Amino acid sequence: MRTEAININFNRTQKINFGRKTVFFILIALFLFQNSFAQRFTATADATQIPLNYTFDVTYSVENGSLQKFTPPNFAAAGFDASGPAQSTNVSVINGKVSKSVSLTYSLKPKKQGDLVIPAATATVNGGEMRSNTISVKITAPAKQPQQQQYYDPFDAFRQQERQDDISSEELQKKISKNIFVRVIPSKTSLYQGDQVTLSYKLYHLIQFQSLLATKNPSYNGFLSEDFKLPEYDPNERPPVEEYNGKKYYVQEFKRTTLFPTKSGKITIEPIELASEVLIPVTDNFFGMVVGYEPYEYNFKSNAVELNIKPLPEKNKPSTFSGAVGKFSFEAEYDKTKCNVGDPITLKVSYKGTGNLKLITPPKLEFPEEFEAYEPKTKDDYQNNGSTVSGTKTFEYVLIPQDGGKFKLPKYEFAYFDVEKGDYVKFTLPETEIEVSGKAKLSENVASFFKREKENKPKGIYGIKKQYIKSTGFVGSTGFWALTVSPVLLLIVGFIFRKRDYSDGELLLMRRNKANKIALRRMATAKKLLQQNNEQAFYNEVIRALWEYLSDKLFIPQSELSKENIADKLRLKNVADEKIDALKTTLDTCEQSLFSPVGKENAMQTTYSKAIELIIDFEEQLKN
Repeated sequence: MRTEAININFNRTQKINFGRKTVFFILIALFLFQNSFAQRFTATADATQIPLNYTFDVTYSVENGSLQKFTPPNFAAAGFDASGPAQSTNVSVINGKVSKSVSLTYSLKPKKQGDLVIPAATATVNGGEMRSNTISVKITAPAKQPQQQQYYDPFDAFRQQERQDDISSEELQKKISKNIFVRVIPSKTSLYQGDQVTLSYKLYHLIQFQSLLATKNPSYNGFLSEDFKLPEYDPNERPPVEEYNGKKYYVQEFKRTTLFPTKSGKITIEPIELASEVLIPVTDNFFGMVVGYEPYEYNFKSNAVELNIKPLPEKNKPSTFSGAVGKFSFEAEYDKTKCNVGDPITLKVSYKGTGNLKLITPPKLEFPEEFEAYEPKTKDDYQNNGSTVSGTKTFEYVLIPQDGGKFKLPKYEFAYFDVEKGDYVKFTLPETEIEVSGKAKLSENVASFFKREKENKPKGIYGIKKQYIKSTGFVGSTGFWALTVSPVLLLIVGFIFRKRDYSDGELLLMRRNKANKIALRRMATAKKLLQQNNEQAFYNEVIRALWEYLSDKLFIPQSELSKENIADKLRLKNVADEKIDALKTTLDTCEQSLFSPVGKENAMQTTYSKAIELIIDFEEQLKN
């Protein structure tokens, strides 16, 4: 038909000049060449010299054409036992050009030795008939070592099947369900609360499919879950074969999830629901041969999984147990036991092992009042190996001694439940003595801040720690108690010094109202330190400006200050999350730079500008 159309066009151009005729012929030649190149039907073998006791693959490929019908050669007459075909489709884009190919692969086993020829196959492509090339192979004597891997024919289940049109939908669904299904296999069905169980989702199939889509995933109520990253599936490799209920299937694991139960009792994991497009072989009723494949939309779901979650025993449960379950080791160490005032001391606490590492929280440690302690940095290093989650979780504390002397740093006990022993295990960080040389050498403003806190803060107003009451200053002195118990004396002193005796509530309000001015004065000091390139003192001043301001503005006792409760308070005041995030980032920058100076003036300038901006914005939003 294509040739006829070309002849017609040629007859119409007989009267065209020679130049135009030449161009026309060139275009026709290019057209024919393009089409002959785009549509190809070829046969290839993965080997041409095969031992008699081996199998090999023959693949028939149609490139850039629509395959309507395929007729394989008579393999038996050529001297081969054949199984298949396995059909695949490949689409590729190279340099912006899209190419498509359809391949049908047969596994052949020779029945005799000698030089054999695999005849050509025929196919209907884009409405036209095409023939493949033949293949010559040499079959040698049986190999001494038999073939190691014999693959199961995935189409045995449908080999004798009638045409799809002749089977009812119910019968077809039943046939499909026996030859493609999903199993969910738990690593165990009985475990303790907090322990881990891994679910392996496997597809078993004897028929081909073009897609696999999860239409409904399990909710995992009552569990913390974490998905494993599985290796990518290579479509060019045959999947492994497993036997299930006495029958062999190709098996592909497509999902693996680890669960940590948060409650005890019998819990059922609901099935996963899937949709797929399976390929149903269509046979010729007369010859009984497979002549093609038809896609069929199929929905199915896995089995449910029932788990028995045992509660953790109360017997021998340590008071310090906080929910860690698994198998862990514990390390804790101070990087030094002797230092000078102002030198940072690092405490590193590490948990390593297998279990619910993500649930382990930072140790609660009460350091001496002479030490400035920053929130710990957390480092997670988890691996999903096989069917378990393991790794390391580390908390790093930085302490700054503010005065000289010998100090006792607190002990710490870590307890976890060992699932193998069925009992609790404890580790202890012993009390550690730290010797600090020198005297306080903070910046003038920082030092005066500590002095004011110790001398002027009444007990109970801020929930101030004990250290402020133990001061040798005015608070706690005879004069203080005289002023407290004698209203007359308070009035006299107030008159003389033009001061007023504030109630706790009034004092809080006063500090709230002055918070902005105090913070900006600190920032003015920070600016001078910036100009002097005094990095450590600069960041120290900025972080104190922010902490003090927020403590006074939000009525948060300094003993309870943390980024989390500040964030909670700010959200209640309708402060935008981006501002809260900016605050956290600025505080983190200051903390990190105190102990790991970066030596960049532009970084200091950026931090200064951001801190000023935050204080101004907060002041506007926290007026009421």
